[in-house]
Amino acid sequence: MIAAAPSARVDGAFAGSRLARVAVPGGDLVAEIAGQGPAIIFWHGWTLDRRQWRGQAALTRHFTLVAVDRRGFGEASAPPDLAEEPADIARVAAALGLARYHLVGLSQGGKVALAHASRQPEGLDRLVVIGAPLDADLHAPPEHLPLALMAELARAGRLAELRGFWLAHPLTAGRPEVRAALAAMLARYDGRDLVAPGRPLSVTLADVARISAPATALAGVDDTPWRRAVAAALGQAGFAHALIPGGGHLAPMEAAPATNAALMAALA
Repeated sequence: MIAAAPSARVDGAFAGSRLARVAVPGGDLVAEIAGQGPAIIFWHGWTLDRRQWRGQAALTRHFTLVAVDRRGFGEASAPPDLAEEPADIARVAAALGLARYHLVGLSQGGKVALAHASRQPEGLDRLVVIGAPLDADLHAPPEHLPLALMAELARAGRLAELRGFWLAHPLTAGRPEVRAALAAMLARYDGRDLVAPGRPLSVTLADVARISAPATALAGVDDTPWRRAVAAALGQAGFAHALIPGGGHLAPMEAAPATNAALMAALA
């Protein structure tokens, strides 16, 4: 078990938290820990970092929250590699001595969470994904992600343009009240996963069918049609399914109380 030091940072996810660096292939991840009770490991969305879970701080009254900077993001030093991330979740749990844990993932982090759960890890109690993507043909077409253009901007070192472009995308446009927090996370994003992306990760409905832990698929009421269609497809595959009122794709930030209520229901 890793000893977690009290955090001197004021720019973390939770007040009174402690930090741990978890060794993984290629470097380390940063885990921020707060609260008491059953553990929830939080896996953030693309271009974001552990600070996206600030709105979930109220859950520290009931749970030990573990918000992680994924490889390639935030303060993690490990290089981007989506295919390695499902195993990273197990590494975080083992390093922190978590024999049992819940897992919550947003967007791309939700896809990683699905892949992790499909391996039927012994310590996973419950799974929640929010606005997760899935490799499946659904009735709604996926939203366009301008990855080629963003990669070009990253390679050219035009990071201010990259960040401004991404801030205007429907997935990250967000409510006005979360714009400053989102911009602060993007200021730390350096596009390294676009320049050297590592291996891809595929999650299909066949993978989902192997998940044995109780699972819930959430999406914001105002998330894109495709993300809501994915949540519905997961519901048809046996997940509990609900939409978060007042939330878009970034529901944990945009509609924190409603998201927290949904999480409490899913993890009860």
